[in-house]
Amino acid sequence: MRIQSLAIILMLAGGNAAQPAPTGWASWLAAETGSFSGTVVIGRDDAIEIEQGFGLADPSRQRPNRPETRFNLGSINKTFTAIAIAQLIQQGRLSLDDTLLEHLPDYPNTEAARKITIRQLLTHRSGVAQFMRAEFGAASVPEMVRRVGSEPQAFEPGMRQEYSNGGYVVLGGLVEIASGQSYDAYVAEHIYRPAGMTASGFLRAGEAGDAIALPPTGAAPGAGNPAGGGYSTAADLFRFARALRTGKLLDARMTEFVLRGTFAENPRWGFSLREQAVGGRTFIGNGGGAPGVNAEFRFEPAGSYTVVVLSNASPPAATNLLTAILNRLAGPAPFTAGARQ
Repeated sequence: MRIQSLAIILMLAGGNAAQPAPTGWASWLAAETGSFSGTVVIGRDDAIEIEQGFGLADPSRQRPNRPETRFNLGSINKTFTAIAIAQLIQQGRLSLDDTLLEHLPDYPNTEAARKITIRQLLTHRSGVAQFMRAEFGAASVPEMVRRVGSEPQAFEPGMRQEYSNGGYVVLGGLVEIASGQSYDAYVAEHIYRPAGMTASGFLRAGEAGDAIALPPTGAAPGAGNPAGGGYSTAADLFRFARALRTGKLLDARMTEFVLRGTFAENPRWGFSLREQAVGGRTFIGNGGGAPGVNAEFRFEPAGSYTVVVLSNASPPAATNLLTAILNRLAGPAPFTAGARQ
């Protein structure tokens, strides 16, 4: 794997142009949120400028959303899985061009496993089936991988790009094999802990109580997996973004590759991150959505702002508010949120 430094190129290309810092976030959000249900964090450098809850975490009990309320992150869990893979590549335990068969010789589709690479799994080019079903239940990650691998391939590996939850379940299996730890334990020790994320992870039976935001239907949350469904707070995602940007999760070389290098490749990809130009600023981040779930986070890899919007309403509730906040940061240039990755 070749990792080239692109910081100087980014600076010469303009980086994040200096903009006056917006003021009066509380009054602006009060006018902008309307019926929005969720939480918002807007931070600059290492300081949170505003952290606020809106609407109800449990409409049936009139329990409000608060800054400490935990929300379903949807596909943002894929970013944690991708950063875990980046750490294991950094340690020499995996390589982007390793085939699946090298690490998972018992993968049900042996023919596909001979061709699928870790890079293809990360970039949704593996052809592994989409596969995100409730019947996963509380299955272990190896059992999830077995079920995913037993599904027919959607296409020949490398032939095209098609979003695949199943591919990230398989990546979770690779995390377990390469690290010797369960997926949950690895992410808790190597991502949540160094980032200072104290309220993040999958829910356990009976754990929810008053800590989480429920969807409007009041349905009980299901178990998550390496492709999605974990819970966190807006402040914890702020801490994750800062930790990733400042090299607490990866060494300098790998941080450069993850935050800048992959976006210079053709096709552009990212470790379950996407890059967005907003006026004179460049943000990267990820989002997730499902009925009663919409989560978004963005940060400036070469600037100072981080924005997190979490909602217990269906998309585009958080996406629309995130777009409005980024537009305010960028100034008058219009912006539309990009496609999910």
